[in-house]
Amino acid sequence: MSLYSGKGKRLARGSGAPAVSARGGKRLRRSGTPLHRRLLLALGILMMVGGTALLLWVLLWRGGSGEAAQSTRPAVPDGGQGPTQSVQTPLPSPSQPQEEGQSPEGEEGTFLLSFAGDCTLGTEHGRWGKSGTFPDVVGEDYSYPFAGVQSLFAGDDFTFVNLECALTNYNVPAEKTFRFRGPPEYGNILTAGSVEGVTLANNHSLDYGQTGLADTRAVLAELGVAAGGDGETFLYTTDRGLKVGVYTAYHISRSGIQQGIAALQAQGAEVIVAAFHTGVEGAYTPTDFQRETFRWAADCGAHIVYNSHPHVLQPVEYYGESVIFYSLGNFTFGGNRNPTDKDTAVLQVSVARGEDGVEIREVTAHPCSVSSRSDRNDYQPTLYPQGSEGAQRVERKLAGTYRAQAAAPPSQSQEAAVTPVPQETPAATQSLEPDVPPAATPSPQPEGTVEHTGAPEAAGPAEETASPAGAPEAEG
Repeated sequence: MSLYSGKGKRLARGSGAPAVSARGGKRLRRSGTPLHRRLLLALGILMMVGGTALLLWVLLWRGGSGEAAQSTRPAVPDGGQGPTQSVQTPLPSPSQPQEEGQSPEGEEGTFLLSFAGDCTLGTEHGRWGKSGTFPDVVGEDYSYPFAGVQSLFAGDDFTFVNLECALTNYNVPAEKTFRFRGPPEYGNILTAGSVEGVTLANNHSLDYGQTGLADTRAVLAELGVAAGGDGETFLYTTDRGLKVGVYTAYHISRSGIQQGIAALQAQGAEVIVAAFHTGVEGAYTPTDFQRETFRWAADCGAHIVYNSHPHVLQPVEYYGESVIFYSLGNFTFGGNRNPTDKDTAVLQVSVARGEDGVEIREVTAHPCSVSSRSDRNDYQPTLYPQGSEGAQRVERKLAGTYRAQAAAPPSQSQEAAVTPVPQETPAATQSLEPDVPPAATPSPQPEGTVEHTGAPEAAGPAEETASPAGAPEAEG
C-alpha cells in the first residue's frame, strides 16, 4: 500500500522551458472548534456568568441596606458614550479558516471529494506533430486543460480521475491499436488543476510497456500525486486530516476487491473508494457484471464506487450507504479530436465525519462538456450553463432516463430523422480521429458481457480473475 498526504509539488522541466507556477487552491473551511478550545471557552463563559450573578447579588444586598446603588455604576464620560464592555470572541463559524498550527487529526467536519472521468494528457502515437491534437493545443500551458473546472477542484479536499495514458519520453509503443502518450511535464497539468489522486488501472497504462508505466509512476511520485495501478491500494490523507483509501483494479475479481478493501480498513481509511475500468464502450447502460461487481464492492465496505472505460456517462446509483458511479465518461481526453458525445460531469461527494465515523451526506453533479467549443475538442472541460440543454441531457444520463438517438434513413421526413433507441442498445463505436479510418467495430455485446474484463463472475467470493480481451478499441 502506498501512503500519500496533501501538498504536492511541481515537476521541473528538463528542457529549459519556463516553469509555470503551481496553483494553490483553497480548501473547505474548517467546521467546528477543537475540544480543548471549546472547554476553555465554556469555562470562560461560566466564570463570566458567575461573576455577573455575584455582582447582581451584591448590588441587591446593598440596595436592601439603604445604600445608594448609583455609586456602583461607572460615570458616563462626556460625549454620551456608555461604559466600556468586554467583548467575548465568538465561536468560529464554518466560514472561518483553520488557525495556524491546529491539528486536524480526528476533528469532526464535512469534506468534499470530486470525481471526473478519463484524462488522456497526450495523443495517439501516430498523431504526434499534427495540428489539433492535445500537445498542439495545450503546449506548455499546464493550467489550460482544467481551467474551466478549477474552481471545483481547488475548492475540494480530494480530486480523483482516471489517467489514461503514459507520461514518458520513451517512444516505443506496444503492438496494439491505440497508444496514448504525453511528455513527463504533462504531470504538471494534474497539480495545476488540483488533482490529488489518479487510477492507472486501465487498458492504456502499458501503452509504452513497463518502461512507460515506470516513468509515469516516477512522474506522479515526484509531484506527490497519489496513484494506484492494477489491483493496488493507496491511502491519501487530506490537508484537513481525512484518510481516503482507494482500491484500483482493471483485472477484476471478487476476492481481490474484498482483500483490497479489507487492507484499507486495517490501515485506518475513513472513506473508501473502489475504482474500476470496465464496461462496454459507448453504452449508456451498465452491464450486469458492472452492477453485480460494484454492489459487491459496496457490500465489502466501499463508500464510493468509481468506474471508467465506456467513454460516456452512465447512471449514478445509491446502494445502501454507498454511491456507485457506473461511468464518468471522458473528461480532458486527448484520444479524440472531436468525440460524438461531449457530455461529461464532475461529481462531488460531501462526507461528514462525526462521533460514529464518516457518512455520505449528498452527491452533487456539475454537468460539463469535454470541450469549451462544440465544433471540435479543445481539451478544456467546461461547465454547462444551469438549465441548458446540455445540462439537462447530462442529468438524464446520470438518472438513467436518457435514450440515445439514431439518424433515420435519408428518405424519411425530418420528424423521423431522430428516433429513440432503447437504452440497452450500445451506441455506435466512435473512431479515434475524424480523419483516421475507423477500426473494425465489434459486434454489440449482450447485456452481462464485459469488454476487456471477460465474463461476469459467479456469485460468491470465489477467485475468477478477468483478463483483457484483444478486441479492437474505439477510443481507448
